[in-house]
Amino acid sequence: MIISITNKQSRQAIISGIVAIVLAVLIKFHVIFPTIIDNIIHSWFTNIQTGYGDVVMAIATFVGNPVVDVVYILILAGVLIIAKLHIPAIWIVATILSGDIFLAIVRAIVGRTRPVGHLLSDSSSSFPSPHVFGLFIVIFIIAILVTPNINSTYTQILINWISIIIGLMTILSRIYFNAHFLSDTVAAVLFAYSWVILSAALYPKLAVFLQNHIAIFKHDEI
Repeated sequence: MIISITNKQSRQAIISGIVAIVLAVLIKFHVIFPTIIDNIIHSWFTNIQTGYGDVVMAIATFVGNPVVDVVYILILAGVLIIAKLHIPAIWIVATILSGDIFLAIVRAIVGRTRPVGHLLSDSSSSFPSPHVFGLFIVIFIIAILVTPNINSTYTQILINWISIIIGLMTILSRIYFNAHFLSDTVAAVLFAYSWVILSAALYPKLAVFLQNHIAIFKHDEI
């Protein structure tokens, strides 16, 4: 299979999902932890905002915009289609779209209010961050689908570091602009990892089903 996961990744995904759910429950019922930490971090970021910081963080926010995340996925899917890897292309699109639906449900259930001072455009539920969730869906898909198939160790390391930097900058930007609390972004990363690994675990079933039941995929590499 082009897309596969290890037992270690499965265990990590289970742990990540459990921690994210625990965070959701704590925040839903206004438990003092992690709220107190969120408020401390929120106050600190409010006091360090500058004109230069606004520009840098605005760029980071744009890079992680949910719409832009879908564009990343469509570009990657296009590359896969050109390479005649149609089923993996379908998988990555299905992963981010189903992930967005899952996230919308979680946000509706938790219903957390945005931090004080947020932009008027950020009026929906705060937990978890859709910017961070969508971007890390892309990052984790690259990590299990693209990076392992690159022969150059240097290129693999470079891609990993670029992904980490972009991910961290987007997390910081959402806190910087008072769009989210720290726990919103942490939970988004944890949910994203769990979702991608779950989706990857289901990939073999999807691949075999499409190959066996849809003629145009009969000879596709899976």
